[in-house]
Amino acid sequence: MKFLEFINESINDKGIFKAIHMGGMPGAGKTHILNSIKSGGIEPRIVNTDKFTEHFKAYGDVKWQEYEGKIKLLTKSQLINYLDSLLPLWIDGTSASAPSAQRRDGILKSLGYDTGMVWVNTSLETSLNRAAKRERPVPPDFIKEVYKKIESLKPYYKSNYNFFVEINNDDGELTDSVILSAFRKTTGFFNEPVKNPIGQSHIKELKEKGLKYLTDLNQFDRSYLSRLASVWYTS
Repeated sequence: MKFLEFINESINDKGIFKAIHMGGMPGAGKTHILNSIKSGGIEPRIVNTDKFTEHFKAYGDVKWQEYEGKIKLLTKSQLINYLDSLLPLWIDGTSASAPSAQRRDGILKSLGYDTGMVWVNTSLETSLNRAAKRERPVPPDFIKEVYKKIESLKPYYKSNYNFFVEINNDDGELTDSVILSAFRKTTGFFNEPVKNPIGQSHIKELKEKGLKYLTDLNQFDRSYLSRLASVWYTS
């Protein structure tokens, strides 16, 4: 890597100050869709606990209580680094809790991010069928309860995000054309100029001063980002 390319890393990367939340029913195939539509030219970082959870599971029959604290510490540290580097993000989750989703979206916007949502639709019948086929089947009554709650939240999210893309992932519905359409829309979102005035201001100042990271600016430091990350992962 050329020296100039190295020192310009972060501030001149594509997709900075852009984040997309994933929403929809558990088991709807959100992670699969995310991996299918994320851009090859832009590499948004995926924000969830799955990576570290799978790492600890590889050590055998370890109880969740034994590694929960370590996973939270690692995911928090990872998020701090992502935010400090202005990186584009995919927020992988169900968005089943509106207050939690609002809190996380507010953190991103306060730092200068443009945010959007990709919502994955499935029918109740499909959700029940997939839940029954899991390694650890989920009780049908629980699926019905969660399905009703998440479906009731969709109009709220749809009205709160200017960028909102719906994808149908019922059996046989996720065709190549559907994936290509979603890919083009999300790639366009990550590629377009930042609209958030806070983000625009940060980009202008960082470029004028030849800086790279949020913590290079006077109003930010690692402890501030650490507090935000703690709020992010508040239950």
